[in-house]
Formats: sequence, C-alpha cells, structure tokens
Amino acid sequence: MSNSAEIIFENIAVLPGCREVYYGNKLIEMTGLEFNLLWLLVKSSPEVVARKSIAKHIFNRRLLAVNSSINIHISTIRKKLFVHAKYAPIKTIRGQGYLFLIF
Repeated sequence: MSNSAEIIFENIAVLPGCREVYYGNKLIEMTGLEFNLLWLLVKSSPEVVARKSIAKHIFNRRLLAVNSSINIHISTIRKKLFVHAKYAPIKTIRGQGYLFLIF
C-alpha cells in the first residue's frame, strides 16, 4: 500500500498527505506521534503490528519490557477516535501487538 494514499473506513478518513484524521467532516486532533502510530497501524492492516515494530518505527528505539509508552499512546488514540466514532478500530492481540480493523 502506498504511504500517501488516503484511507477511508466507515466515517473515519486518515489522510497521510496532510497528516490529518477526520470523522465525517470533523477533524480529530492528533499529535505527530499519534498520527504516525495510527498511520502505521492503518497501512499495515489487516496484519498485526508487533510492539517491537512500533518501538522501532515510531520511537526509533528498542522495546523495553517495562516500557508502557506504546500502551499509553494506543489508549489516547482509541479515546480520540471513540469520542467521535463511538468505536475505536484498534484491537490488542495479546502477546503479538495491535491490529487496525477495517470494517
């Protein structure tokens, strides 16, 4: 999948060219890191993205066993999507990583 192609599912649009996420015509505010993480999950769908891969591609570091920053960022993204869309299409796959569900 191209890194510049927009992805629209349900009423959520992820636009990598302008680094924006919309629900309908409402902009969902995201930090740069949140957008990068969401885009990694979106463009990798339907594959599970391992936590190690997220640490490497988003944080540019190795994953430490005690590091919960990925969990915190995923939780924040879910909350932001949930406020608008009433669902957050990011599923935790225990022991593997995260999966972005395109309905």
